[in-house]
Amino acid sequence: MNTRRSTGSRFRMTRSHFILSLLMCVVLLNEWISYTFTALNWPVITSISEDNVRVLIAADPQILSTQSEPHFPLSLLAVWDANRFVNRGFHLALWRTKPDIVVFLGDLLNDGSIASDTDFYSLAHHFRNLMHTPSYVKHAIFVPGDNDIGGEGTDKVTPHKVQRFYSVFSQSTTVQYKFIDFMQVRVMDDYKNLTGVLPYEDGRMRIILSHIPLLPITRTRIKQTVIKHHPSFIFSGHDHESAHFAATKDKVLAQEFQMLNEEGKIWEFEAFTSKLHEVMVPTCSYRMGKMHYGYGAAVIEKSGLIHYTVLWLPCRFTQLRVYLISLSVIFLFVLRNVVSFIKNHLVRVCQVAAITLLRNGLRFYP
Repeated sequence: MNTRRSTGSRFRMTRSHFILSLLMCVVLLNEWISYTFTALNWPVITSISEDNVRVLIAADPQILSTQSEPHFPLSLLAVWDANRFVNRGFHLALWRTKPDIVVFLGDLLNDGSIASDTDFYSLAHHFRNLMHTPSYVKHAIFVPGDNDIGGEGTDKVTPHKVQRFYSVFSQSTTVQYKFIDFMQVRVMDDYKNLTGVLPYEDGRMRIILSHIPLLPITRTRIKQTVIKHHPSFIFSGHDHESAHFAATKDKVLAQEFQMLNEEGKIWEFEAFTSKLHEVMVPTCSYRMGKMHYGYGAAVIEKSGLIHYTVLWLPCRFTQLRVYLISLSVIFLFVLRNVVSFIKNHLVRVCQVAAITLLRNGLRFYP
């Protein structure tokens, strides 16, 4: 009897150890090993000269709030996990690239345009905390997107939305650093275009920053807006994909297109030619429904050569499936114990009930 109990106790301890070990291994794999392995295998663009400019680009982080995730209490977990994923990827990208310039290509907040003033300022403060840039970053540029100020569908851009965005993310629409002019071109404003035109200087590079892709657009007004800024290169986001457009600088209408989905690939583009290149940076949030997401990284040389790559992040959907499978395995282990526990106690209850009924019956039939 004692031997059986001892053996059962050791078996239960072994099962408990297995469950604990499984949980630890899954968490370690999903939350540390996968990120570390991914970051260490990101391609490194070497800087040949100190004059080069290193740029890190985050497109469509769309920091969530419970306003867009209404199903309490799961909404709290969903918002926390999605925002934590963006935060972790961003700081790994910072560590790997050590950029001079950080660009946020719009849709910083998922609910920015529809939020009240109080909620907007709270969400913007939360964004600042999540996407904090270290002191070695010379400039952080914040481009407004349709989720920040409106501009898509029936959600119209208003002067008030624009004003409150720039009151929090205070900056000029033009940032000059070394040999580059980083210029925001906002074409979502139907009522007024607020982008100033900087006088063109020979030898300086014009990097145009836009939330929505510019070269595929056919509207004449937008084409004229782009041409008058004398662009050397364009970075955009919005569509959550990684792609490249090419056009001539006199027409700025896309004539070439290709997806930029290869992992570990470094692409090279010439800025000082008659051809105008536009790179569309993918979203860095898995909650946009895409299977691939990451951060854009570029090293820009004074000669006009631009080296660009995508720092792809681990697939969070795969990680969540691993969690689900692990919990299912643990549930099956626990279910066996629960069924055994219920079975044993049910038998005991039935035995006690039968004995009680038998005794009560004997009282009536002496």
